[in-house]
Amino acid sequence: MRRRRATIVFSLGWLGVLAMALRLGATAHGINPEQLLSLLVSSYMGAWGLVFFLSRQGRVGDAARFLACTGSILLVVALVEVPAALGWVDYRSVFATPTPTWRRPGYRADPELIYVREGNRQARWNCVGSEIYSLRGTPPAKTYRCDLQLDSDGFRNPPGVNPADVAVIGDSLIEGVHVDASELITAHLARLTGRTVANLGRSGYGPEQELGVLRRYALARKARTCVWAFYEGNDLQDLHEYESQRKEIRWILQGGRSDSLYGRGFVRNALAFSIRTWLRPEPRRPARLFTGWFDDGSGQPVPIYFGSGVQHGDGDPPLPREHAPELDRVRSILAEAHSLCRQHGVELVVVFIPSRFRVYRNLCAFDPNSPCRSWPVDDLPGALGSAVAAVSAEVRFLDLTPRFQAEAAGGALLYLPDDPHWTAAGHRLAAQVLADALPSSPSRGASPVAMRPPDNP
Repeated sequence: MRRRRATIVFSLGWLGVLAMALRLGATAHGINPEQLLSLLVSSYMGAWGLVFFLSRQGRVGDAARFLACTGSILLVVALVEVPAALGWVDYRSVFATPTPTWRRPGYRADPELIYVREGNRQARWNCVGSEIYSLRGTPPAKTYRCDLQLDSDGFRNPPGVNPADVAVIGDSLIEGVHVDASELITAHLARLTGRTVANLGRSGYGPEQELGVLRRYALARKARTCVWAFYEGNDLQDLHEYESQRKEIRWILQGGRSDSLYGRGFVRNALAFSIRTWLRPEPRRPARLFTGWFDDGSGQPVPIYFGSGVQHGDGDPPLPREHAPELDRVRSILAEAHSLCRQHGVELVVVFIPSRFRVYRNLCAFDPNSPCRSWPVDDLPGALGSAVAAVSAEVRFLDLTPRFQAEAAGGALLYLPDDPHWTAAGHRLAAQVLADALPSSPSRGASPVAMRPPDNP
């Protein structure tokens, strides 16, 4: 009896130590799928070690049971990995695994632009409002579904926009994956001006990449006017990421590294999902403290979520940003863009896109304890306007902030309530402001007329 009790105590202690080690390791800061897989394998082997220690069936019988159990597990894993091996399923998409864009289906690495999209195809884009990921107590996330028609260069254009009178360069605000093609800023601009307008926006691009888009695509389309959209939400942050991404891309291209089965397979992505969802979920904050209630005139206030915690992306220089070195780099990039445009007889128009918080901060009612009430707003529009003026008086600067604030004060919802991107109304208003600023003559044969800088309001 005493020996049996000792065996039970030893077994429970052994299993307890394994469980504790697995729990501590799996919830450790910075845990990754590879480490979690190692912990699971070690725990599995440790459990079988206890079985071997306690078994009275002999080594042959124990080995047979171990091989049968392990073989069954490996067979199941192999079966779920077969679709990935055959290219039928990419488990990164199934589990929504954060993945560098150049490793996603439909993209490829590029030494200058980091990634480009494969063209001449239709693509389906599903987006979930990004402002509520870090909040608890919100309604179920809304999914925005959009069908993208991609031209030969992978941009969101219908057939017949090459050559183009106007090329609009920017990031996801311009590409507009949350709205239909007919609601894009470029579609509205084409209807308002009677010109052929090319949408050269690509999600995730920053100023460095947008300069490459100008050089590689806008000039090739023989555009007479180039509109460069600067979004204050993350364009300065993108400058930080660009150089590190270029180093990784160069390493990938030089090494001829291809995407591995493990990278797109079930095991790695299921483990990563488990870490993100259960083991090490991101801390979530109460939604009521980061919700602004906006009166759109319907009689029912609209909740606008500011879950990012700041009105610009993490990694940006702290506010105020008027003298940040990142802004000096933007000025250098715009100077190079102006030089290229001038050599090819192209007008350059720089457009400032304000963040949602800049537009709605004085129009929302916040909880008395909300930190949003004390968030600062700097004069980045003025600083960017000064940077553009320092480049050349030939470059037109257009700040969307005043018109957007005026329309929002009238009840217009120009940004998605749960995401920093424009609604269809935001695209339409931006096109109207831009159409008013462009020269009236749409002739491709005429020499471009330099537009004077805007008067101070």
